[in-house]
Amino acid sequence: MPRRFGLKLAGILYYCLFAAAVFAQTTNPTAPRTENSKPTAVSPPDNPEPEGNNPNQVHQNQQATAPNQQAPSLGDLGFPSSETKPNPEEQARLDKRSHMLRIHQRLGLITTVPLVATVVTGSFAGGRSTSSTNRDLHAALGATTAGLYITTASYAIFAPKPHGIETRGPIRVHKALAWIHGPGMILTPILGAMAFEQKSRGEKVHGIASAH
Repeated sequence: MPRRFGLKLAGILYYCLFAAAVFAQTTNPTAPRTENSKPTAVSPPDNPEPEGNNPNQVHQNQQATAPNQQAPSLGDLGFPSSETKPNPEEQARLDKRSHMLRIHQRLGLITTVPLVATVVTGSFAGGRSTSSTNRDLHAALGATTAGLYITTASYAIFAPKPHGIETRGPIRVHKALAWIHGPGMILTPILGAMAFEQKSRGEKVHGIASAH
């Protein structure tokens, strides 16, 4: 009797295990993958990187568009080739003119020093009680001023003048004033030399020399 009861109990247990295995297969079926079965779709990432922010792709796009980005020439902008063509001879004239005008400006500033000194010593060179030393110093400063003035003016007069350029602004005023101080700087040393000779002879300055 007990032996039969044990066989029945073992049969019930085997039946339960078999039933549990069958139940598990029906609830979680694993279908085998065949050659005709399609792969499952892969979902995209949560934060996909924008296509335009890819450094490699941006570099490739720049290389592809670089040959097409060519700067326009002066001819494309409407300038004729006759005006844009370099002229070495004209450029040399402009360089020489710039160099000579720079010297003209520097000498003009230097000339103001003996000019002021000549005007100051002129007040001690006239009259009856003046000595020959004061007259000699005044004459030397006057001659120095006249020499520097002529040298300064020559650099502006003989500087090459470019074609088709009009004088405007302060330069035009400077040239107009040259017709005023130019004759004065020429006549003043001449009249001064005449007055110096008269004073050296013990004479009173007279005639046109008195205009000095």
